[in-house]
Amino acid sequence: MMTVAAIAAEYNPFHNGHAYQIAQTRAAGATHIVAVMSGNFTQRGTPAFAEKRARSRSALSGGADLIVELPLPYAMATAQRFALGAVSIAEGMGCVDVLSFGSESGYLSILQAAAEAVDSPAVLARQSELLGQGITFARARQQAVSELCGDEIADMLASPNDNLAVEYIRQMRRIGSRIPPFAVPRTGARHDRQEASGEIASASFLRALIRSGGVEAAAGLVPEKCLAAMREAFREGEAPFDEAVLEPVVFGVLRRMTPAELSRLPDLSEGLENRIYAAIRQASGLGEVHTLAKSKRYTAARIRRVVTSAFLGMDDSYGAGDAGAPYLRILGFNERGREILTRMKQTACLPVSDSLAYLRRLGGRAAAFAELEARSTDLYRLGLPKIGPCGFDFTAQSVRLL
Repeated sequence: MMTVAAIAAEYNPFHNGHAYQIAQTRAAGATHIVAVMSGNFTQRGTPAFAEKRARSRSALSGGADLIVELPLPYAMATAQRFALGAVSIAEGMGCVDVLSFGSESGYLSILQAAAEAVDSPAVLARQSELLGQGITFARARQQAVSELCGDEIADMLASPNDNLAVEYIRQMRRIGSRIPPFAVPRTGARHDRQEASGEIASASFLRALIRSGGVEAAAGLVPEKCLAAMREAFREGEAPFDEAVLEPVVFGVLRRMTPAELSRLPDLSEGLENRIYAAIRQASGLGEVHTLAKSKRYTAARIRRVVTSAFLGMDDSYGAGDAGAPYLRILGFNERGREILTRMKQTACLPVSDSLAYLRRLGGRAAAFAELEARSTDLYRLGLPKIGPCGFDFTAQSVRLL
């Protein structure tokens, strides 16, 4: 009997903590694992360390069976939209039996209570009052929940994995999904901690480690098969991404933009476009734009997402009347993954293909997303050792470990 579990992830890069989550999900009864994985840009608005197919190969080597791409408008978005994209894909597959996610606490019942609390009218009203005081959305929401529902529930919003878990549960309720959630307690190093804890290290620590010491510096912190996949990515010019190469290009795009053009970017409110425009006119480099635009209210991640959206040509139209992902784009699979694909032929309620060119031909929203994905890949590849011609995303083959 097939039991399919979905996991939303960036795998930037895949490491022992990710392998642990997959192992725990299998131990709980999952026979097949589908990873809903971000493409070439991450939730924080930064380019991924390695090209998405290289990361797909690593994830398949580390225990995943099928890799489905999380489209850019969700991959590089707030926690709410990231979660909406992921759960809409899991629901659209029609054969997912459980949604697995990492959690600092592992307390599913309290996470569910937090998901209900943040949508209560009283919390929303208090949150609005706190936002008027000029604090960030995350801080306002957590404080409102603390005041009205208690610290135990509010604490679920304090850590990144728990906060994202709350969003998965919220978005599943929003779309009426009956997929049950499954929380895997996080082990080892905390999110973004700049040191390893035993054989577990955060992705940010690993990226810094590999940049300074090469692939072999990650030995012991990454499954051996994934390390081999990373070596291949380096040989093929699919990693590492060099952000410094793109910085003057991104800054040049920003300098030509008007306030009206900036106002059409995603994740803007309360005149943020004016703050960013003023920072662009004052700054002498991209890093300075981030520094000048950031404030107590506007986080660095939010500024980076807006700036990267400007560079990629992604405006707020991609989130209009948000109904979730418009298709299921396959990045890679193994033999068990092929079994999931076979089942999806009967169950999926979204178009399924590993060909972005085919998905573009569907027209409408699918075509718009496919065009954006291809354009973002062409721009992303400018920062890789191997750039290649335009249109790579329309012709590249999916990863198959069969």
